[in-house]
Amino acid sequence: MSETFSFKIEVFTDTLLITGSYDLPLYRRLSDALNSRLHRFVTLRNASVAPIWKPQQSQRVAQLLVDINSALLVAVIEEPLAPPGFIAPSPPRDMQPMMFFTAAFAMRADFYTRTDMELMSMLSEMSDDFIPLSTVSIYPLHGGAALTREFVCLSRTRIQALFAIAAPVMNAPEASPRSPEDDSSDSENLLPET
Repeated sequence: MSETFSFKIEVFTDTLLITGSYDLPLYRRLSDALNSRLHRFVTLRNASVAPIWKPQQSQRVAQLLVDINSALLVAVIEEPLAPPGFIAPSPPRDMQPMMFFTAAFAMRADFYTRTDMELMSMLSEMSDDFIPLSTVSIYPLHGGAALTREFVCLSRTRIQALFAIAAPVMNAPEASPRSPEDDSSDSENLLPET
């Protein structure tokens, strides 16, 4: 009998909060599983589904199919232990604190950037559907308590705005030094014509 690796996850859509167990036949990171694009629908066991702003109105079901294309973000609640000898691929990366904004949430998270690329280039060339984020604070824009999750997969296509926290502004035009003559000519131009 083959081993199954079960993640307990939360799926946030624009209107629903879905929780359940997501089983994988091979061990891998959740973001890698979601980005594999094997299936449009993922199967969750022991699931619940509720309106996103009224989680107390949840409906429990033994099995639920979820359209992963509608997911705004997927958070890990519990992760299985890695099998003995598993080595995760780890290209050289830097950690950059970021703010992400979607239609429903603002999120502060650690985003792992490539050391050989500027952030803008990396984001432009990214083809993954879900971006892995760690140490995530989720702030609902329509009210409600903030949530904290250790690992979240954010849908790249649902990001409306983002910025790097405490990072230098790249490719910004530099102000040229002004001379006293520039100031006097500016003041002359501000005078009304007679």
